[in-house]
Parts: sequence; C-alpha cells; structure tokens
Amino acid sequence: MLNMQDSCHVAHPTTHPMTTRSQANIFKPKPMFPGIIKYPLPKALLAAQTHGLHEPTCYTEASKSPEWRTAMNQEFTALLKNGTWTLVPPNPHSNVVGCKWVFRIKRKADGSIESPVIKPITIRTVLSLAVASNWDIRQLDVTNAFLHGVLSEDVYMTQPPGFVHSSYPTHVCHLRKALYGLKQAPRAWYSRLSNRLLNLGFHGCKSDTSLFIYRSSKDLILFLIYVDDIIVTSPNPTSINTLITTLQTDFALKDLGPLHFFLGVEAHKTASGMYLSQRRYISDLLQKTNMHKAKPVSSPMSSSTVLSQHSGTSLSDSSVYRSVVGSLQYLSLTRPNIAFALNKVCQYMHNPTEDHWSAVKRILRHLKHTIHHCLFLHRETTFTIQAFSDVDWASCPDDRRSTTGYCLYLGRNLLSWTSRKQCTVSRSSTESEYRAVAQAATKIVWLQSLLSELGILPSTPPILWCDNIGATYLAANPIFHARTKHIEIDVHYVRDLVSAKALSIRFVSSKDQIVDTFTKPLPTTKFNFLRDNLNVRELPLGLWGSIGTTTSSGQFDTPKPSDKDKLEEG
Repeated sequence: MLNMQDSCHVAHPTTHPMTTRSQANIFKPKPMFPGIIKYPLPKALLAAQTHGLHEPTCYTEASKSPEWRTAMNQEFTALLKNGTWTLVPPNPHSNVVGCKWVFRIKRKADGSIESPVIKPITIRTVLSLAVASNWDIRQLDVTNAFLHGVLSEDVYMTQPPGFVHSSYPTHVCHLRKALYGLKQAPRAWYSRLSNRLLNLGFHGCKSDTSLFIYRSSKDLILFLIYVDDIIVTSPNPTSINTLITTLQTDFALKDLGPLHFFLGVEAHKTASGMYLSQRRYISDLLQKTNMHKAKPVSSPMSSSTVLSQHSGTSLSDSSVYRSVVGSLQYLSLTRPNIAFALNKVCQYMHNPTEDHWSAVKRILRHLKHTIHHCLFLHRETTFTIQAFSDVDWASCPDDRRSTTGYCLYLGRNLLSWTSRKQCTVSRSSTESEYRAVAQAATKIVWLQSLLSELGILPSTPPILWCDNIGATYLAANPIFHARTKHIEIDVHYVRDLVSAKALSIRFVSSKDQIVDTFTKPLPTTKFNFLRDNLNVRELPLGLWGSIGTTTSSGQFDTPKPSDKDKLEEG
C-alpha cells in the first residue's frame, strides 16, 4: 500500500533542458532591445545636428564641393573689394606669414580674447531692462567683421591656396587691412566700430567697455558688442532702423531681426518674460563626449561626494578631461545650478583622476536630464538689488580653504552668480563669511554703477543676506577687534558701504539660504528647490520644437556656407 506521507518527499526529476544565465556564470545584464537607446535625446535636438553641412578640413577637400567653391569665390571677391592687400614682390628682409582657408558654419561668436567683449552680467541686465519695458530687441551680424580693421604695421602674407595670381605667382600680399587669425584683427575691428559709434553720438559705458549708450531727451539706444555679434535695443524701433541704415553705409551689416540666437544661447520671448537656453550646445556636447546614451541623473553631484587631489588613479590622457571641462564652463551663461560641481572639477585640471572624470560624467548626465531647462528673466518692473552670500568653511580636504558662493538679483531676475574657492585659509567661519560678503559687495557696487549709467536708480539700498551672525555684527560694529586685523581691508570696505547707507547687511536663516547650492553638494530635493529659486526652469512645451531657423515648409534651415568661411592667416 502506498504511503501518502512518504510520497510528499519524493523528488521529481527535472525534465526541462533550459540552462539559465546564472548557471552558466553569466551575470552581465542582457540588453532587452539591442540597438535601441534607453534614454534617447529629443528628436528635435538631433534633427538640428543631422541637418548640418559637412565642414571640409583643407582646400583640396573643399574644392570638390560646388557650394564651398562658390563660398570661397565670394570670400575672395570680398577681400579684393575691401582692399585687404596689394600684391608686391617679396622682400628678402621681411618675414612672410602663411595662410589657409578655414571652413566653418558659424553658429556662435568667434570668442577671441584679443577683442573686448561684453560681460555676461551686462547682457542679462540689459535684457532684463528691455523685457521689463517691452523694448524692441534686435540682433545684428557684421559680415567679414575683422576685415574692416586697418593695420598700422607692415604684414606680408603668401597668396591664398587656389587663388594665386597667374601673372605674379611669386608675389606676396602686403596686408592693408586685418585678416582672421591676426592678433591685431579683433582690436582693429573694435577700434573702428567704436570710433564710428562715438561719431554718431554714443558714449562708451564706463562699467563695461563693450556697451555703448545713446541718450537724448526723447530717445535711448543700448548697443552691446561681442566681437562681430551685436544686440541693439531701444524703446523706439524707428531709432534702431535708422541706426542700422547708417551703419550699413560703413559696414556689411546684417539685420537678423528680433533676438533669437546669440552667442550659442537661444532667446525665447514670451508674454511673461524671456527664456535663455543652451540646449543645442548641451546636445552637441553630449554627442561629442558620447554621453547621449547615458542614464540621466537628477543632480550634478552626489551629496556624499568628496573630491581631492589624491582620490582615484591618474588619467593616462588628461586632454579629454580638460577639453570637456572647458566646454562645460560655457554653460555658465544660463545654468547656475551646475556652478558648484563645475567649480570642483575645474580644480583638478592639472592632474585629473578617474574619480574626477566620473564627477564630470555625472554633470553631463545631469545636463541630459535637464536639457530643456533654461534661465528665465521675468518681466520685472521693480528694480531692487538683493544678494545672497554663503561659505562652506574649510571644505577643501587638500588645503582647507573655504568655498565662496554668492548670487545677485535685480528684482526677481538672477543676474550674476559665483562659486569659487577662496585664495587664503580662514581661521574661523566668520572670517571666511566676511570675505564672501566683501566679494558680493564689490559686485553690488559694480551693478549699481552700471544701472546708474543706464538711468536706473533703485529706490532702496541693496540688501545683502548672510547666514552668519558674526559677519553681520562685524559689518555694523564700529569697534575693530585685534583678531580681525588681517582682514582689515574687507572689513573697512563693507563697513563704509553700510555706514553710508549704500548697503544693508541682513541675517537670513540657513534653511532659507539660496546660495547653499553654490558651496556644497546637496540632496536632490533641496537641490531642486534651490534651483527653482535661481529661476532655472523648464522651457514651456510649446517652445521645445523651435530650434534654429525653420523654413515655410517646416524643414530646418541650416546656415549656408557662402558667407561663413574665412581666410585665416596661419
């Protein structure tokens, strides 16, 4: 007789032939959809890249393309028409420099440091004023800008490749006007443009030499210069049109219409304000670093991350690290929320390690997560100045220097921010906080000077919020203690501003301190809260598709190369 209790313990043989991955010692996750990116970039951003024209690297390659041949012919004709050089026999006692064709589709400014350029805070200040007053904002571009500058030195150059004169093949070009690549070119261009503006009645702004102001009893025009890219704004559109017409008699000036794309920054004007976005730049950077397939993260740095010079093994090739970090710095125009993380990774450019590179990749992953976030400028009519300053005392594990952070508001609009390591070691938190207060006060005084030149006088003194009681007492206390003598200059500078009622130092609770995000890594919830207070918000859904210029058929209109390639002295 069969015993039922015993039958419950009978083991049934395994008849299924399947061998699992773990049984075969395979523990690597299996991709469920090979060839499909799990976290793709928006299609509109990718479309803006895939429609770009190919950029040749040499004359031989470019000469095979009808479009680039046409572009070179137009450029060469423009050079001759401009009287850029004269052909002369070579002088054996003169140095002759070479030249080459550079083929680029221009999407952002030259960026040369040799020419005075407008400060980012000046751009944001002028845009805030223009948006608040509903002024007309126009963008201008100067074709062959550097070629308008007249040289004062004798410079000789070989004839351009592909355009050697058949009758004088051994002659050289004696340059009369500047060319791209010459160190004198940006300065010569700026000098000629600024002199023309001064002749038209403009005066240079003392706070920023790249801002020119025209003021009369009935009119006001603000003229901002960034090399060959220009923003002009005025309450009177007719005045702008008249100015453009006048300048077109001297320069090959293009009126690009209302401001949409300036220095790689998209500008979207709405009824409530203006959005400044660099999503195309972020998309290009993610593609360049092969991080477009990476998993997004919600913060640029983990709250538990502590970086030092000796954390991790050194990279075999640090050039990629420096290149990517340098590219990230350009995002400081519109993305204050990554300022602290970027400041940290910038401190290890001389000898980056694997840990530092991981921190850089996390910033890129965060940018992918927030690719549609941008800086918002409110249509603000209250021009009061407020600033916040904070310090993470002795936070650097390598040298125990403190990290300073401050931000500056005009009304509700964020105009300036900083996250940086202090130059000296502070012996107390009060000392480090006071150094940060002095730096923020300096920026406030500069902004007051700029606003004064623009004709804006805030009705109340600026307020500087600090979460260190000792620093606030030190600013108001006329008694100078011996233990603060080594920061005497900062103390007297701030105290003089306070006593003159030009600045008010007030205490703010640490939980309400906005600039915490500039001094330390934060948990995601607090980071997102402070990010919103910095006016970094997501672009409205209706503006997501407006990338670049679109034609009437809805196709992306890439810039034509006909007027974008340049002959560069090499």
